[in-house]
Formats: sequence, C-alpha cells, structure tokens
Amino acid sequence: MTAPKTLALSGIMLFALGFMGMLGPFGTDAYLPALPEMATDLHVTSAHVEITLSAFTIGMAIGQFVLGSLSDRLGRRRVLLGGGSLIMLASLAAAFAPNVEVLIVLCFVMGLMAAAGIVGGRAVVADLTHGPAATRPFAILGMTVSIGPIIGPIGGALLMGVGGWRSIFVGLAIFAAIATVGILLFVPESLPVEKRHAGGLATTLENAARILKTRSYLTYAVVIWFGFGMMFAYISSSSFIVQNNLGWSPSAYASVFGFNGVGIIVTSFLSARLVKTIAPRRILLVGVFMQAVGAVALVVIAVTGWVSPFTVLPALFVVATAMGFVFGPATALAMVEVRFASGTALALMGSLQFLAAAIAATLVGIVSANALVSFTVVASVAAALVVTAVIYGTVSGRRADTASAR
Repeated sequence: MTAPKTLALSGIMLFALGFMGMLGPFGTDAYLPALPEMATDLHVTSAHVEITLSAFTIGMAIGQFVLGSLSDRLGRRRVLLGGGSLIMLASLAAAFAPNVEVLIVLCFVMGLMAAAGIVGGRAVVADLTHGPAATRPFAILGMTVSIGPIIGPIGGALLMGVGGWRSIFVGLAIFAAIATVGILLFVPESLPVEKRHAGGLATTLENAARILKTRSYLTYAVVIWFGFGMMFAYISSSSFIVQNNLGWSPSAYASVFGFNGVGIIVTSFLSARLVKTIAPRRILLVGVFMQAVGAVALVVIAVTGWVSPFTVLPALFVVATAMGFVFGPATALAMVEVRFASGTALALMGSLQFLAAAIAATLVGIVSANALVSFTVVASVAAALVVTAVIYGTVSGRRADTASAR
C-alpha cells in the first residue's frame, strides 16, 4: 500500500526497523563461539568454517546494491518482508546442513537477505525524515544494530548448550520470524507509488565512477574499508584466539567478545559527543592511532611468544574499540564532496566495506594455522594501509589547499 503523506516515523516503527537491521551483525556473530565445534562436527578445518563468515558478508555486500535498487521499484515494505522471510528459511535449512559446502551457500543467502534490513531500514528513515530531523533516528538505528555483535556470541553460546551449533541457526530463524512479524505489524510502506522508479543501473554506475575519482571520498572510504576489514578479521579469528591460543571456554569467549562490544558502543558514543567540540578528523586520528598501537602490540606478542590473557586481550580490546572513533568521522569526511549522489556513495561504501570484511575473514583462515599469528598479519597490513591512506589524504589535501590559495 502507499503511505499517506502524513505518515510519521514512530518509536515502534524505528524499533522494528532496528530489530530487522540487527539480523545481519547478529547472524554473523551468533555462531562465532561455535566455529571450533562446527569444524570438528563437519570434519573440516577452521579455514573452511570461516568461509561461512566470508559468504555471509559477501552476501551483505552484494545485497546492499541489489536490494537497495529493488526497494526503489517495489517499495521498502516488500523488500523488508521478503528479506526477513528468506533469512528465516535459509537459517532453518542451515540448521540441517549436511556439509560445509551447503552451509556456505546458505550463509551467502542469509547475508544477501540481511542486507534488506540494513538498506530497507535506512531507506524508510530517509523517506520519512529530512535534514536535521533525520539525525536522531539514524543514530538510534546505528546504535540498535551495534547491539547485535554484543548479544550475538552470548546468545550463540547459550543456544549451544541447548542443542549444539545447529540450534544456533534455529534461534536465528526464530529471530528472523519475529523481526518479520514486527515489520508486518508496525511498518507501513513509506515510498508512495508515484515516487518509485525503474532503477537506472547506468546512472548508478556513472555516479559510482565519479565518486571513486573524488580524492577526499576515496581517502576516507579506504580508511573505512580496511578499518572494517581489520575489525572483521578480529571478529572471525577471536573465537579461535581466545579458545585455542588462550585455552578459554566458549562461554568465556562470549564474555570477552561482549565486553569488547560494549567498548565499541562506548567509543561510538564518545565520538558522537566529542564531534560537537572537536573536529571529526582529529577524532578519526585517535581511532587510527589506536588501530596502529593494537597492531604493533600484536606483532610484539607474536614475535616474543609472550601469549597470555594479560597481553592478548588488551591488544584485542584496543583493536576492536578503535572502530568507534573511526567509522562515524570517516563517513562524515568522505561524504563532504559527494553530496550530488549521497545514496550511491553510501551504498558503494557499505558494499565494499563488507567485501573487505569478507576478504579479511578469508585471509585469517589461510595465512597460518595459528589464529593469533594469522590475525596479527592481517591486522598489521590493514592498519598500515589505513595509516597510509590518512597520510596520503593529509598531504594531498594540503597540496590542493595551497594550489587553490595561489
């Protein structure tokens, strides 16, 4: 149905959209504590089960473009309901996957459909709010989605105690069913029929090419891509680091992951508060510095062999929480010169962000059999690329300012 012109974004609508958007990060993180058990049960290596995470994130990367365009043609509600329903079915099928190959395919489908919650929810907010009024709902959506990585491993560890790793996917199916019902009951269509269009792939690609030629956008987008890649390398390898390298239990790992997740929320909140008095670029530099420090600490630990909870866990905490100081400021700085196609710019940033995450998740599974060593290598390379991008952006920006002054 077409939404009436007086339709306003209510609190219950925002909650339902946030709950649906949480499916993506919750889905990838819920079975992190079960990765070692999954590898054993399916008779494969850790690298094979980590590919399921890559498949999930690749699906989300592709889905943001595909479903974002589809929602412009069919409406937001259909995409949200269809995405939630297919996640539910794919999750149920994953619970009975006979081998890792089938599980990889199903995780890709889950990721593809999880993108509906991400792009659909943001699109509804964009349809119903404008200008400064959009700031608060977007912030709430972001905060709601960020809860997924915290409760995901905790919920996964609890479900493992009920019926092993397969029960986690049953739980995901129930989650998706509840989220879909929430959309059905509380979220009407926000895009009127007269405002829908047939798409325009050629125009989208033209804008994407123009955006990627914009120096400031590319600089800060690279920071986000490799910073998020570093973050996802942590997500996909932390279970093996805590359980195999440190010898802790799945429930203890869930507590560590949840604690670090709270740290991300805290740094994100601080970043949002500090931006009122401190320039976004300075806040970004704090996050980049933290990522570099965390990477250097991991290298020292790996080289010296001083592996203990007192050395590894603080390094992981610094690497994880740094993203709270990076994501918001880098996004704001990247968008300054690409307002002519902000939707395409955000979609491009998000898609490549998850693609970088998928690559990072794959690399940590193949670089080394030692999870800590593998993560150290990937994190160090990602941190070096982030620092390089920031330096390049600073130097080229000063040159451009000097040239314009002349």
